[in-house]
Amino acid sequence: MIAIKPPEVDLIQAPLAPISPRRRGQLWSSRLSAALLALSVVTSFGGGGMVDLGAAYSLQARAEALQARWAYMLDNGIPSADLAPLQAQWRQTQASKLIGAGAMFWLPGGADTVALWQAQTEAIWTRDLSRYRSDATLSEQALHNALGPETHVQRKARLDAFAAATTPLDFATLRNEWTVEARLVPIDRRIAASVAAVTGQTQQARTLGIRSDPAGDVIARAGDYPSMTPLQRMARAEMLTRSLLSVQASLQGRIAAATVAQQNFERAANELSLASLYGIDVSAWQTRVAANKALFGKALTPAEFSSITSDLQQVAAAADKAVYVALSQTHVIAGVDFIYQNHPLSCEEAATSMALTHQGIRLSQDQILNEIGADLRGMYVDGAGRVRWGNPYSTFVGNVNGSESNYTGFGTFWPPLVRVAQAHGARILAYGSMNAATIYARVIAGHPVVAFATWDWRWHPRRDYLSFDGQWIPWIGPFYASHVYTVVGVSPSQVLVNDPIRGQYWISKGAFEASYSDFNEAIVFA
Repeated sequence: MIAIKPPEVDLIQAPLAPISPRRRGQLWSSRLSAALLALSVVTSFGGGGMVDLGAAYSLQARAEALQARWAYMLDNGIPSADLAPLQAQWRQTQASKLIGAGAMFWLPGGADTVALWQAQTEAIWTRDLSRYRSDATLSEQALHNALGPETHVQRKARLDAFAAATTPLDFATLRNEWTVEARLVPIDRRIAASVAAVTGQTQQARTLGIRSDPAGDVIARAGDYPSMTPLQRMARAEMLTRSLLSVQASLQGRIAAATVAQQNFERAANELSLASLYGIDVSAWQTRVAANKALFGKALTPAEFSSITSDLQQVAAAADKAVYVALSQTHVIAGVDFIYQNHPLSCEEAATSMALTHQGIRLSQDQILNEIGADLRGMYVDGAGRVRWGNPYSTFVGNVNGSESNYTGFGTFWPPLVRVAQAHGARILAYGSMNAATIYARVIAGHPVVAFATWDWRWHPRRDYLSFDGQWIPWIGPFYASHVYTVVGVSPSQVLVNDPIRGQYWISKGAFEASYSDFNEAIVFA
């Protein structure tokens, strides 16, 4: 038995400052409650009641441990609203203290209250842990579905993180991260597609020879994007997407305009090349094209490329007009001697002799024939029904005094003639396959042309034969004969030819082109 002096309870105390009637009532109520509690305890003492100081302090300690537990729970993901009722009850127990312990803990039922708090605390923890764990599970599954087909190995990092989580905060963090990741999947894919598009456009721009400066910065930012956290990516995704789309649009506009400009560079080059064939001075236009190429390398906007295109179109149009003027006039090359052929099949040698006189070179047909050489082997038909004979691209085939119709002689094509002419110092500007328009251009420019055609100025179906060395040879024989001419003049509608058998005369362009198309081979002399 111990006697405890009842605590002095000052029911009335002079206020240090004026107090409102409502506040004064609250103070009286609180002090009165404390006084009544103290009197109750003292009365219990006076009546011989046992006072268990240890029980009160133990309950206080248990309650304080719960308070620490609540703080831990709040730090680890438990919503404050879930613990608010318990924390309010705790504050009430501590509003009045008796000998260092909450007043409630001195009264019967205090232990039940603390036990109830403990049970409710664990229930809150278990319930919220289960809820957040379930949320995280659903978020992971949603992310898995958003990503499409995904193996366990590919999911392993997420599954390991889930297995390591122990608190509501852990699961809430995973839930939030995976929810954001799932939302980012289509966004990330759009960004990846835009990056691929911009990268492709940049490569296309390089191929076209244009600058791709706008892409550098946004590609660098896009390169950093995958390494960011989900929240960082979410914060930057919209701006990055807009930047990529803007660069795409910019590059697309420039590429389209640059492509048109490149096409016009090609067209202008073709027109200038053709004009130069006609002997037209194209140096001023070439200077403009070169200036446009320099501007092309610096252009950054569609408008700049369009300006280049416009100037190139003007150059091409001017060159085309000059060619038209040249074609509208009659041009006859001076200084080409006429020579008749002196063998039944020496037309190509005679035509070459005529063309060489334009350069002051006198070379007889027989000299050319001697230097070319001849394959005098006879023609035969093989087991497959194919005509086999010598190769006119290498030498003269057959006897120069023979005939195609009876397979005793044919002739030679341009390679042996070019070889002999160059051996005697002749300048050959072009040889081999070329169209009739090229022949006209060369003649207008003042260059005689030896052209391989038909005897009667008509087109005939070919009956190509196979040479002894395995090359297919253009041939219209034996029913129709080929012939070789020296072209020395062109008018808007006709071609002037030196025919080694029939003399010099004009033939229509239509007839010339029909006859020439059987072979499409010629030699252009300077």
